[in-house]
Amino acid sequence: MEQAAGNDLHKYRREYGRDLLMTGGIDKRALAHGRDAIDRELADKIPLALEGGYIPTLDHSIPPGVPYGNFIYYWERKKDMLGI
Repeated sequence: MEQAAGNDLHKYRREYGRDLLMTGGIDKRALAHGRDAIDRELADKIPLALEGGYIPTLDHSIPPGVPYGNFIYYWERKKDMLGI
């Protein structure tokens, strides 16, 4: 679910429920903008994952300008929010 292409996970969930299984959806661009942007992105998407039927991953490969520390923060924060 590529965010830059306009995919709206919340809209899809309302329309199709958990019959539509989803993956991706975490906007890779948030990782370049720091912890606040990462937190906002995860806060928006993790509740869908907790409902089931959605695996939250980056919507594409990691952009080259993303600092390693931001990626580690994203990874650890996501695991914490998912309880893993």
